[in-house]
Amino acid sequence: MTESNATIEARLLVNALKPKYPLDIAWLSSQVLGKPVIIDERDFPINVCAMILDKPVYTSVHICVNSNRPLTSRRFAVAHELAHIYLGHQGDISIIEEEEDPFLHTEADNFATEILAPKNRMLALAQKYREPMDLIHYILRGYKVSLEMACRRLVELEVYKGAFMCFSESQPLFAYNTPGVNLNIEKINSIPVIKRGCLICQKETIDGVPARCYIRRFKSGNFLIAWIEEKPETLYKLLSHHRMKTQKISAANQND
Repeated sequence: MTESNATIEARLLVNALKPKYPLDIAWLSSQVLGKPVIIDERDFPINVCAMILDKPVYTSVHICVNSNRPLTSRRFAVAHELAHIYLGHQGDISIIEEEEDPFLHTEADNFATEILAPKNRMLALAQKYREPMDLIHYILRGYKVSLEMACRRLVELEVYKGAFMCFSESQPLFAYNTPGVNLNIEKINSIPVIKRGCLICQKETIDGVPARCYIRRFKSGNFLIAWIEEKPETLYKLLSHHRMKTQKISAANQND
């Protein structure tokens, strides 16, 4: 997977600052902006993310976030706005998602994702917690990101070969899959036990390939399904490569 420049810049920043997680977003903002930061919750329209209020004469910076959005969304919005400043973006930048330049918006999202859930930390967790529902639980608890972001992150990093889908009793809410994996609502509805809302792990078949099906119901009433191919070569190869790379970096640092 080719990484964007924004992702690389975010990783370099994390390596330099060495923050603790879950990330203190106000602390990170102060490091980037060079001033104390105050996070203000405002009653914005739902399509407004966040805005940064700063001038050279100000002794502190106010970052206004949308109180009508969940905490995880507010944290991501702050990281997104910081990305525009840190990356030196010029052009169509807006507090309203739909009005931003698509390329700049994607770059800011990539930066925010790496800042809030760094690749190296996600892979280290994946090495410790192999079952997808366990892994997602610890990502949510340890990084304060949304369920959707946690699932998207695992798919982006190809920790598993498979798919994640979240849905309510009536409709899909989001879905992410690795290339070549086709998971749709019809396949989900074909699993009888899902209607009972049980936490299960059972063998299924996805387009003729053996897979494990995990289903979890959250307090919100929404379901998350993880459909993971039984042959875990992708995960083991990824973790092995990550471990070797980390060892080489450590050895190089010791030699210095």
